Amino acid sequence: MTVAKSIVPALAALAATGWLVAAHPAQAAVRPPGPGEPTASGPYGQVVHEAMQGPGLVCAYRLRHVHKGGFLNVREGAGVHHAPVAKLRPADGGFSGACTATNGWIAVKTAGGTSGFAAARYLHRLDLSGRPSISCAYRLRHVHKGSFLNVREGAGIHHAPVGRLRPADGRIPGGCDATHGWVAVDTADGIPGWASAHYLRRL
Repeated sequence: MTVAKSIVPALAALAATGWLVAAHPAQAAVRPPGPGEPTASGPYGQVVHEAMQGPGLVCAYRLRHVHKGGFLNVREGAGVHHAPVAKLRPADGGFSGACTATNGWIAVKTAGGTSGFAAARYLHRLDLSGRPSISCAYRLRHVHKGSFLNVREGAGIHHAPVGRLRPADGRIPGGCDATHGWVAVDTADGIPGWASAHYLRRL
C-alpha cells in the first residue's frame, strides 16, 4: 500500500510522520486544539505535537453503538469497498484518530498500531475540555501485579473506561492536582483520561 498523492489536508501531518499509510482526496476544516488537550506526553501526545506543526490535529475516540463482543472494521480506505485491515472492539477502550471526517470516515490508529479508516457514525470523540496540563508523574499503588486500574473518559466511575494502567507501566504522566478525587492521566498508549487518585502515588 502506498501513500496517496493527494491527502486530506487535516491528515497531511500524519502522513508526513508515517502515522497514516493511505488516504483519499477531500476537503476538511480543522479545529484549533481544545483546553487541556495533550501535546507531547506519551505516543498519542507525540502524534498530536507533530500534527500541530502542520495543518492537522489528532483527537481521541472510543466506540459507540457497538455491542459488547462485537467489533468495527478498520478499512484500508474511506469506504466499505476497501478491504478490512484491523478491528476495533469496545474492550479496546480509547484510540487516536483524525479530528475531521473524510466522506463519513475517520482515519484511526488501533491500539495494535494499525492505521486505516473507520465509519464516523460508530466513533465518539472524547471530551477533553477542562483537562489540566499533564506536568507531574505517578506510580500505581494498591494495584497488584497482573491487575490494572481503569482510566475513564471523565472524573468519575460513571464515565466509560477508555484505557488501563498497569503496575508494569512504571511512570504515569498526569495532572498535578486531583479533581474530586480523580487525576487526569495518559495511559502507556498515550490515551488521555482520568484515574482514581486513591490508586496513584505522586513521584
